[in-house]
Amino acid sequence: MQRRKRLRLNVGPRLPVAAPSTVTGRTVRRAPGPSGKEDHMKYVVPAKRSSNRVPDKNFRPFANGLSLLDILVTKLTAIADDPSDVYLSSEEESTREVADKYGASFLSRERHLTENTYPFQSVVNQVCAQLPGDDDVMWCHATDPLFDDHAAVVKAWESRDPAAGADSIVTVYPIRDYLLDPNFNPMGFGFGRWHKPSQQLPTYYMLGFTCSIMTREVATTIGLVGARPMWHEATNMTVDIDTQAEFDFAGKLYELTMAERESNAGA
Repeated sequence: MQRRKRLRLNVGPRLPVAAPSTVTGRTVRRAPGPSGKEDHMKYVVPAKRSSNRVPDKNFRPFANGLSLLDILVTKLTAIADDPSDVYLSSEEESTREVADKYGASFLSRERHLTENTYPFQSVVNQVCAQLPGDDDVMWCHATDPLFDDHAAVVKAWESRDPAAGADSIVTVYPIRDYLLDPNFNPMGFGFGRWHKPSQQLPTYYMLGFTCSIMTREVATTIGLVGARPMWHEATNMTVDIDTQAEFDFAGKLYELTMAERESNAGA
């Protein structure tokens, strides 16, 4: 994969790591590889129930009778070495029922780690520090239900060139549009006779944190983007679900997309 401009993160002081919590779910171990280490990627789904703008958005019916968590956990358990390698991180014990439904694991999260004022990267660090082993970690949000590239991201990560030293792979969405900077200056085009056709506009990228894979060191000390990231360009339609209207719209879009796929498959 083509390397892009190195991304620098301004990381604050590392906070104390929460004590490991009890994890449920059957664990299956691979035989050690040539390095003597087990290679068993862990998949983390942040699943807090204290959503303020759209109450219970990860758990309530979203589309076709499924919740956002149902949709994502189904995808991840299908590609994981074992369903128990998928971890639902939540402050509510009731989330264990969702994990058990899919053979996944429940990871108890302290309530202060669900507060919007708490540094997000510190949440990532402390949640990932609870995971057993020292394997790589995929972190996925449930609020991008049309993203289906999880297996492709894993494949790109596992086939990376070790000599390049990549420590993470991060999903981004390409944007080619008539954008203005904070001072209303055109970005990559001009007004009037300096106008460009849309096909000639530069491509920018939106970082939505839909899906990232990190080494365990990056996951527990830096966050979702390491010092030497690879990039996965997603092309699916995406809706940032922050309001009830966006939740409803995304649900209808998901239902229409699934219906179209079923129709095409049966053609």
